[in-house]
Amino acid sequence: MSRVTALVLLLLLVASPSAAQSTRQEAIAEAQAEKAKRVGTEGPNPAERVIVRVMNSPLFSGEGGAYPWFGSVYGGSGFSAGAGYLRRLPRGASANAVAGISMNSSHLLEGRFTAPELWRGALRLDGVARYLSAKEVDFYGFGADSTGDEDIEYDFRPVEVGLDATVQPLRWFYAGAGYTRLGIRSNLDEPNDPDDEPAPEMAAPGIGEPLDYNVLRATAAIDWRTGPGYSTRGGLYRVSLSRHDESAQRRYSFNTTEWEVVQLAPLVREQFVLAFRGLATFTSPDAGHAVPVMLSPFLGNGSTLRSFANHRFTDRHRVLLTGEYRWRPSRYLDMAVFLDAGQVAAERRAFRLAAFETSWGLGARFHGPTFNALRVEVARGREGMRLILGGAQAF
Repeated sequence: MSRVTALVLLLLLVASPSAAQSTRQEAIAEAQAEKAKRVGTEGPNPAERVIVRVMNSPLFSGEGGAYPWFGSVYGGSGFSAGAGYLRRLPRGASANAVAGISMNSSHLLEGRFTAPELWRGALRLDGVARYLSAKEVDFYGFGADSTGDEDIEYDFRPVEVGLDATVQPLRWFYAGAGYTRLGIRSNLDEPNDPDDEPAPEMAAPGIGEPLDYNVLRATAAIDWRTGPGYSTRGGLYRVSLSRHDESAQRRYSFNTTEWEVVQLAPLVREQFVLAFRGLATFTSPDAGHAVPVMLSPFLGNGSTLRSFANHRFTDRHRVLLTGEYRWRPSRYLDMAVFLDAGQVAAERRAFRLAAFETSWGLGARFHGPTFNALRVEVARGREGMRLILGGAQAF
């Protein structure tokens, strides 16, 4: 074998492994490129896309326009849906209109206007006009001893026009006052089926009578939560006073005082939160007057005694205590275990610790940084189990 032939064979032996390695690398690169084409870019899952869409709606994105509306027309009327339109105006002013209808044909028309900021944003003026038609509202009688076996149903149609002024000199303190002209029309429902039993005889002051009110109210609050719609720390201490003066001299004038305390205690970098709420509402009718049923304090709905029917307990006074243990398994989802305890009474001294009704349950809340989009809860108490679908937090 000549030297030239030997040299050629040696070069081939050295180059062959390198060439094979290069060929394998090219094949791997081609396979990875083909896989990338098939897989595509990773994006948000369907639940995240829903949350992002809600966050980009006119109410939360800061822009104006039409938007879908979901919520509650009135407690007990079932799931409600509709449409709204928000118009942003200069200097923080806005106009917002909403129309909604519920599963039982209750409906709501509402318009709100916020005036331009005054006093460097420390003074806010808000106006509202609202028409509500609530169908088949239940009334089980007054007192903590009322039974769930007997109730009457009535239709409730309030019309109100009001104006509120709020002063907020500090980030954590505000005070406000307002006036509302309120007209109420109501009537007892007649059974649809002739064979149905008639409504039980029970005292139901105000139902079926035309009522017209001048309402004056005042509120003062210390609020250092990060936001009223959704927060994981801070607290709220609030007291509100109102005067309902029946302008047609019917005997339904009364005063209301309400106290509320909310405390949020974050744990482990706000991944877990202990949340507590206390609420007390006291009414005081004028001498010889009564508080009408539709304006009386009540317990039983998606934010009070959650395992009981809407407006299950009604009387002149109420006390509610709620505790929740919340944890955040993901960015847009909170879970919670809760316990409610509450009682109504005709007199303040009539409250008894042993007579408090309780309910407990488990819930899931889908939310953004400053608002709650959807709340789904299951609650259980002595009268059974209930499913709650809501928008805002319970507190």
